[in-house]
Amino acid sequence: MNCLGSRAHNVPAGGEGMSKKPDDDDDNALSRREFFKQGAAAGVGAVGLTAIGATGAQAASANDTEWDYEVDVVILGGGGVGLTAAVRARDLGASVLVVEQNYDLGGKLAHSGGWTSLGGGDAIQERDRLGLDPDGLGLTAPLHPSEDFEDDPERLFTDMTDWSVVNDGAVAEYRYNDRELHRAWADNAPAVRQFLMDNHIRFTRIAGTHYGGGMSRARAPWAMIKLGDVTDIEAGTITSEDAGSTEEERSSPFNHQSMGPAPSATGFGAPGWIYGGFVIARSLEHSARKKGVRFMVNRHLDEVIREQQFSGRVLGVKASYTPRFDPETGERLESYWSDGNIDETKEVINIRARRGVIIGTGGYMGNIPFRTMFDPRMSEPSIQYGDGLMGVRHEDASGIVASMRVGANLAGMLQPYGYSLGTPHLVGTIGTRAVYDAVMPGHPVFKFIRAFGITVGGGGWEHVIAVNQVGQRFYNESSISANADTHAAYPPGSSGTNNPFTPLDWRNSSVEHVRDTYNKGAAADAALAMNEGSRGPDYSSGPVWAIFDQNAVDANGWDLRHPYIAEPPDGFFHKADTLAELARKVTENPYQHMPLKYLEETVAKYNAAAEAGVDEEFEKPVMHKIETGPFYAAIIPLAVNDSYGGLRINGKAQVMDMSGQAIPGLYAGGEASGGGRQHGIGRATVTGYMAATNIVQEPLI
Repeated sequence: MNCLGSRAHNVPAGGEGMSKKPDDDDDNALSRREFFKQGAAAGVGAVGLTAIGATGAQAASANDTEWDYEVDVVILGGGGVGLTAAVRARDLGASVLVVEQNYDLGGKLAHSGGWTSLGGGDAIQERDRLGLDPDGLGLTAPLHPSEDFEDDPERLFTDMTDWSVVNDGAVAEYRYNDRELHRAWADNAPAVRQFLMDNHIRFTRIAGTHYGGGMSRARAPWAMIKLGDVTDIEAGTITSEDAGSTEEERSSPFNHQSMGPAPSATGFGAPGWIYGGFVIARSLEHSARKKGVRFMVNRHLDEVIREQQFSGRVLGVKASYTPRFDPETGERLESYWSDGNIDETKEVINIRARRGVIIGTGGYMGNIPFRTMFDPRMSEPSIQYGDGLMGVRHEDASGIVASMRVGANLAGMLQPYGYSLGTPHLVGTIGTRAVYDAVMPGHPVFKFIRAFGITVGGGGWEHVIAVNQVGQRFYNESSISANADTHAAYPPGSSGTNNPFTPLDWRNSSVEHVRDTYNKGAAADAALAMNEGSRGPDYSSGPVWAIFDQNAVDANGWDLRHPYIAEPPDGFFHKADTLAELARKVTENPYQHMPLKYLEETVAKYNAAAEAGVDEEFEKPVMHKIETGPFYAAIIPLAVNDSYGGLRINGKAQVMDMSGQAIPGLYAGGEASGGGRQHGIGRATVTGYMAATNIVQEPLI
């Protein structure tokens, strides 16, 4: 077995940051054979990871498991939970192995925008309250009044559990949050902000508060990095090559950011900087590798191993080899950095955890049997959930299910209800198979994603009809763009909340208030409804298509070319000279199992309504005829971004069993855990930090 080539991840004397170099002969990834040959003293003694003998086998006294590796802390998942937990546990003296099913690290954190809602009086709130720029970053004046940065953990805890807040979809966003968990979350949030800053992450001015982050205070800046001559994590600079460019229609292997790489941070008070979740992911990865954390990519969690199925300590995990291959060359995809990687290709291995296991494997939206337990409409297989960047095993509930098999309980499974990011909704970027992780050419997974997508825009829906799998309209298309995310968060007045806002006030959820502010569209619900093409046993709704003509393309300036649509075609975007031909061509899509039976009839009826100026069927206010060929059909993604609900954890991030007791040695966070409705990076990083802080206190086994 040969070692993998790697990009050098250099940390020169004097604390200079990481810089990308071309591949060279200095392979940093350890193969299994070399790992055994070198032994702990030569290869891994500094971090306490041990390979168990040249045969890869050591019997565990409790259940005769043969262990291939052992380490203090095993972390499943290399995203926001896993990278945070890895650095924190290593800082506290533990040896750490991160196991990631994808070929590279970062998870959803790396493809996000990097909007990081913490608070409780954290260091960035205090910086902006005082109007300072202590590190000379060139920040503008703060974006909110100074009093809106005055915060403390008690206020944050109140915000995160405020029973009274109801959004304009008539959903109580904070009422059902687990109180023990959010007490601990609020207490740890300021420390996590400092932790991120200590690991080379810089932030823009605070710009509001992210979804689920509370009503009363501004808490969320964006993670940023500055364009420069070198990519240097510690100096906070990145080359244009590594950043990518939306204008130049290129992504890079360094930056997993979706929906357009390297956006400007000028609007967030940081002129000359760009922002993105990749800044956090790569910075934490840099720190982890520098501090001696080990990584095993291409490795999927299959089982959590416990002394007895429902009793005793968690001893470790079983994990299988899950490489991804370039669809054109057949070569295995490799992580951007590889120093500290263990290149293990054995089909199945067992890893012993001397202190415990942290589950950071993400949620369940890629697991149809699991997700339909809580929403039976989600039997529809065309629902997009972000498997382009992270592969088909992303969001497969692996950590949740593996933990349930050793007695874990669930929490917060009601939390997706009414949450636009937690239930399927129609997205206004059409013609792509991977709307939430659409990257551009230059990134390795663009070959899987194939198309960045076409942004319809608010006015574009005047020229488009949306049809179901049999070619029938089902809703007013203009309301698709009006179906804005409903999230009750700072500033007060957003999503129909009261302004001025008083926490814990019954008026925030009075019948009168809800009646006056209700503004929830139901386009996605109509799209998920059964139709003539639905068949048993699941009666799934089928894909949704945008139908338009050349006049629409010309009027909106849509650029119907690669990389916005796939070339050659991939079945998610179609062009035809006639509507009859178009109705047949859509069956080239893997989820469309019948022609659009009623398409010609539907368009004729719509054109008549446009001619009359009245849409009696769906009351669409402005319509333009669909009559000038060529004609187009583009998938309208039914997509879901987040999982809400998962493993029940307590205030130490310990996984709880069915009787309300902590399972010894098992921790979880982020979307693998339940009990809250908060979106994003704040949820992942704080729970990962909590898990690591507490797991190192477990007794060694």
